[in-house]
Amino acid sequence: MKRKLNKKNIIIISIIILIIVVEIINPIKLYNKHVLKQLNYSNSSIETILKYGKKDEVLNSKNNQVLDKIFSSKDYIDSNFNIYKDLNNSNLTNFVSLTNKLINKGYNTLEINSILKSGNEEDINNFLELDYQEEAKEYLKFDFSKLSKYQEYVDYKTKNNLDYETSVLYVNIGLNKNYYEDANTIKDFSITMLVNKYNGLDKDFIPDNLISIDKEYAIDSKQKGNKEMIENFIKMSNDCKQETGFKIIVRSGYRDYKSQEDTYNLYLKTYGLKYAESYAAHPGFSEHQTGLAVDIKAQSSNTFAGTKESKWLLENAYKYGFILRYPDDLTDITGYKYESWHYRYVGLEIAKDIKDKKMTYDEYYIRYLDK
Repeated sequence: MKRKLNKKNIIIISIIILIIVVEIINPIKLYNKHVLKQLNYSNSSIETILKYGKKDEVLNSKNNQVLDKIFSSKDYIDSNFNIYKDLNNSNLTNFVSLTNKLINKGYNTLEINSILKSGNEEDINNFLELDYQEEAKEYLKFDFSKLSKYQEYVDYKTKNNLDYETSVLYVNIGLNKNYYEDANTIKDFSITMLVNKYNGLDKDFIPDNLISIDKEYAIDSKQKGNKEMIENFIKMSNDCKQETGFKIIVRSGYRDYKSQEDTYNLYLKTYGLKYAESYAAHPGFSEHQTGLAVDIKAQSSNTFAGTKESKWLLENAYKYGFILRYPDDLTDITGYKYESWHYRYVGLEIAKDIKDKKMTYDEYYIRYLDK
């Protein structure tokens, strides 16, 4: 009896060993692993793919990088695969977990892609506290949409009866708030920096490469500006002289915080609050503090608008990296009345793009530069 029992055990053990050996050296499985490895799937992803029989679907997909993240996640749910397979790439740490929560809320692939690309983990978790938002994809489909501002978009569109894109754009600029309310503080200098009534500088901010402007190109020896800006202004002035017979000169360049404070107070005292708010920035909110803005004086006249120089600038300033910062009839966006003399340096490529697209710098910055 004992001998027969041992023989039975041996048979069972042999079968188990055989199954293990076959599994290990299974040529089909080895081939599948090899193919998936060639597509840069990790070992953990490969195990999940084979476990749930997703090899053929994976081989027909071009979304390998995203699917590798999904299959290797502990949060993978096989019933969600039809949504997973068309998701865009995401650098969010809890990418799969957040996706699962959005699926549970009723969002489809298109909606989830727009949500994930528009916010960070905190933004998405806050958004998940809302009931399913049928119009979410309409607000979040733009490259410049921000999930953190979603409710502001909805409120602004409802109040002003605007289209989705304009609502998103204007809220991102800050037009749904009062001037200087909850303003951002910019700490780092860049040629493309946006300073307006919603984005300010602290009193100690000094632009990079601040140098004096040669007296030949400025109203007095006190004028300064960013070096790159000045070099391009000089080229622009020389070419203006060659083509119109008159140079342009800097009437006002860089102003520090204290100078802008004095300017604003002078406008306030001389012309009153309404005028001062329309033509002078609060200290810390003036482009002049960036060293990239200039108020320009025409050589041919004490006025500027309508002169040969001003007309030439309207057609040619972009070639030197400058834009007319506060165009006519766009006060609602820029926050300032038309200033024919106020030009801002943004670099040659951007200046040309702005001229081609015919938009304010506020709009351009939000659409293309605010990352």
